[in-house]
Amino acid sequence: MNRLLRRALMTGAGAVAIVGLAAAPANAHFCFKTNLNAIAAQGMAGSANWVPFGDLAAEFLPGLCEAGIEHLATAGGVRTSTLINTHGTMAGGTLKKGADAGTPSISHLNFDAIDAAVPDAFALCAG
Repeated sequence: MNRLLRRALMTGAGAVAIVGLAAAPANAHFCFKTNLNAIAAQGMAGSANWVPFGDLAAEFLPGLCEAGIEHLATAGGVRTSTLINTHGTMAGGTLKKGADAGTPSISHLNFDAIDAAVPDAFALCAG
């Protein structure tokens, strides 16, 4: 029985490690464009790759009211209507060239700020 328990624990630890490794790069996929023209915005709105922040927040935090979603958007540096790329990284290779590299018209959600704002967001919905 000891052997079976050890095997189960090792399998569980391996699964946790795999999920952790897979989730780290996933944060990079939630980026958005900061300088859009009307034609680009229209094309993005018709694509399954781009989802408004408000829709994402409502999906990941069911029961959160509009005021709470607005609070999270502000914390993350976006508006609820900001289209977020959910399927790939944009200009990801430029990020490897240093802190000042990258494309100035592409930004990433601030997940630390969003996570910190969740309790206040739900508090806004409770009252």
